[in-house]
Amino acid sequence: MIATAQPGAEADFVQDLGAAHVVDYTGDVVAQVRAIAPDGVSAALHLAGDGAQLADLLAPGGRFASTLGYSPDQLAGRDATATMVMANPDPSTLDRLAADVAEGRLRVPITRSYALHEVPQALADFAAGTIGKLGVTLP
Repeated sequence: MIATAQPGAEADFVQDLGAAHVVDYTGDVVAQVRAIAPDGVSAALHLAGDGAQLADLLAPGGRFASTLGYSPDQLAGRDATATMVMANPDPSTLDRLAADVAEGRLRVPITRSYALHEVPQALADFAAGTIGKLGVTLP
């Protein structure tokens, strides 16, 4: 797996999550990925950045998933499939995710938790940039 992160703490964080390679998203992502996977990647997850640029990194038959609205129509003419990922917080989805966390199949690295009255600070910390997730605990 190739992940994007800045060198240092961010790169260490994504490697700890399982990334085999890390490319610096402040540089030329395409060139860095092509150096690792000259024939393209089998799958790409679009969480930030230019979706078309990431789609260009796909190998023939590749899969593309986007949380930012990059649709299957935008891959027209390519030997690739795309899926738009949308939040679905219904009870069955939340129960499955909770079970995955409890059984260790899904890790959610929470960097810091805040009490409900600390939400303004949590939002300020989020806006300043964080590594990992921020949580709010309810009484």
